[in-house]
Amino acid sequence: MAERPVIAMTVWRRELPTYLGDSTDLFTVGTEYVRFFASLGVSVVLVPDCTESDADTLLSHVSGLVLTGGEDVGGWIAGGEGAGPPTDAGIRDRTEHALVAAARKRGLPVFGICRGMQLLAAMHGSRVVDLPASRDQHPYGLPPETQLDHRHDIVVDDPRNSAGPVVLKVNSIHQQAVSRCPDGFRVSATAPDGTIEAIESTTDWYAAGVQWHPEKMCGTSEFDEQMDLVRPFVDAIERYRVDADTGF
Repeated sequence: MAERPVIAMTVWRRELPTYLGDSTDLFTVGTEYVRFFASLGVSVVLVPDCTESDADTLLSHVSGLVLTGGEDVGGWIAGGEGAGPPTDAGIRDRTEHALVAAARKRGLPVFGICRGMQLLAAMHGSRVVDLPASRDQHPYGLPPETQLDHRHDIVVDDPRNSAGPVVLKVNSIHQQAVSRCPDGFRVSATAPDGTIEAIESTTDWYAAGVQWHPEKMCGTSEFDEQMDLVRPFVDAIERYRVDADTGF
């Protein structure tokens, strides 16, 4: 068995300027994502576009899946567990929908960040809605340096914590949120304005998500708190690779 567990991580396909021209087709992911999970003792492989038939094969080589942030989730996903992608669905939506479905079937642990949490929720009966522009806790459209520095309180309610609910400060880089707790999940953190900030599955399949970006808090005084919040996912990975004897 490998010393470090291996997880799959989704990417964002974008056309960006490079030395090859003003519009180069690239698969991208912020380096902070990889560094964040590496600091938790996890190795990362990046997953580009894949088909539904490829998703299960890809996941057979890993012990966990991370859904990264990015563009808005396609509205068709809010149809819930039984809905499939329409012919004009975005490639990323198709890929991540297939990966989550395959992970759920395998019992493979999943962790979603921002868009990733929204996709998890939408696949399990919730909807992704626009946040009112007037919400102080969730300003959007600020200059990048201001956006990353903004913090607001959340209340984390983790039954594993014998001390009870705790208040933490997190960033906010999203203009949308989930409308309600998805089926088969519980709300594990909320903001003072009522926004659902984190969810966790209540079934044997470990799946969780956060609405903020913990990876962008590397190098800050809050970093240890962020790592502690993600450790249950890492623990689930370890259990999965032992139980499934994947070696990954």
